[in-house]
Amino acid sequence: MPRRPQPDTIARLPLVRDDVAVRDRIFFASYYLLAFAALGYIVSHRRPTIVDTWAQPLAGIGVPLASAISWFGTFPVYFTISLVLLVLGIIKTPYLRGVLISISTLVVAWQVSDACKAIFHRPRPEYWFGFHEPSFSYPSGHATLIVAFYGFWTFVAWASPLPLAAKRWIRLAFAALAIAIGWSRLALGAHFFSDVVGGYLLGAGFASLGMLVYRLLGPDDG
Repeated sequence: MPRRPQPDTIARLPLVRDDVAVRDRIFFASYYLLAFAALGYIVSHRRPTIVDTWAQPLAGIGVPLASAISWFGTFPVYFTISLVLLVLGIIKTPYLRGVLISISTLVVAWQVSDACKAIFHRPRPEYWFGFHEPSFSYPSGHATLIVAFYGFWTFVAWASPLPLAAKRWIRLAFAALAIAIGWSRLALGAHFFSDVVGGYLLGAGFASLGMLVYRLLGPDDG
C-alpha cells in the first residue's frame, strides 16, 4: 500500500530553516554586542592591556601605506560607494532592499560607534603618526564600519547563487580588507589593539542585525 504524502510537514520545513537562521542571527548579534560592551568596560577602567602593549611596536611602521588604507574607511569613500549602490539599486530594483539595509546599517553603526566613544571615554594613545583625531579611542570607528558594511555584503554574496569559488574569494577579500584597516589604525598610533577588536565586535553585531533584517524581509522580487 503506497504511503500517503505529508504536504503539511513538507510545507513547514523551509519555515523551520528560516526560524533557525533568524535565531542564529539574534544569537550572534547579541553575543558580539555583549562582548563589545564587556571589553569596553574593561579597557575603559584600566591601563592598556598586555596585548595593547605588545601591539604598540606596530605604530610608526608603513605610515604612508597605513594612511592610504585608513582613507578607505572615511566618510567620502562610504558616501561615494553608498551613492553608487543606491543608483544601481534604483536601476535594478531586486537589489534595492539590500542597498537600503546596508546604508542604514552603516549610518546606525557610525552613530552608535561615536556615542560609545563618549560613553567609554578612553583616551587615545600618546604616540601619533599623521592626523590627530579629536574623538576618544574605544571603539575604532574604522574597524566598526568596515565589518558592519562589507560584512553585510559578504553575507548577501554568500546567500546569492554565485559560484562557491567566487563566494570564497569574496570572503577572503573581506577578511583581508578588515585586517588591513585594523593594521592601519595601529600603525598610525590612532588606536590601541583592543580598540580595533572592539570595533570588529561592534561591527559584527550590526552586520548580524542587518543580516537579520535582510532575512526577515524575505526574498527579493524579480
